[in-house]
Amino acid sequence: MATLKFYFSLLGTSIRAQVCLRGAFLMQVGLMLANNLIFFTMWWFFFNAFTSVGGWQVKDMIALLAIGGGSYGLLQIFFGGTRDLGKIIVNGNLDPFMTQPKNILLHIAGSKSVAKGWGHIITTVFLIFFGNLTDLKTIGVICLSLCTGCLVFTSIRVIAHSVTFWLGPIEALSERYAESLFLFALYPTNIYSGILQLVMFTLIPAAVITYLPVELIRDFSWEKAFILVACGFAFSALAVFIFYQGLKRYESGNQFGART
Repeated sequence: MATLKFYFSLLGTSIRAQVCLRGAFLMQVGLMLANNLIFFTMWWFFFNAFTSVGGWQVKDMIALLAIGGGSYGLLQIFFGGTRDLGKIIVNGNLDPFMTQPKNILLHIAGSKSVAKGWGHIITTVFLIFFGNLTDLKTIGVICLSLCTGCLVFTSIRVIAHSVTFWLGPIEALSERYAESLFLFALYPTNIYSGILQLVMFTLIPAAVITYLPVELIRDFSWEKAFILVACGFAFSALAVFIFYQGLKRYESGNQFGART
């Protein structure tokens, strides 16, 4: 309980720091909202021309974009600090986080909130109403999917950046890998086949974030819901395990300072 209280206090400070720069905050939110709507418009024209893709229709694509963008938005808002994890490790800047009796990973994750995430959340709300995805069952599935999607996005980013404990300064490559997951999540997984579909559930688990939730909306079953939740927790557990295993290899950067 104390850990969660600390995290939400830290997160509140991070969000207030973003909102204080009102002009920059509104610009980032507005630009991200515009970018998302342009991307959605492209898919809208595509489905008007071809009607369906692998059995999916435009409503299914709207659900995918809402869940994919919203999940990534939650990552940026609640766990934005993970973007700098690799850089913190490589530069030996974990020391200030380790001097406090707090959960190191949560401390880093909540140390930064990215304004663009709100643009994704606004887009998600718009798409839910635009696509008429407002019945209680669908809203419930979307909320569950946003949470599990956020966990998977965050976990992959933590795993990718934790590799720097072993491989050194590859934080730029790690972030590109983590960002690529978002791009893959915005496309229907059923356009892939064979080994590529397996990759989309494992190495680049875009299918877990968007494809599985949309299939759950199309044809709900408790078995699919259980698999979705289990995947979210499995990736989270793997991320925590890899980070703390890597932490055993961490060499102090002799950084003096404290975080408040």
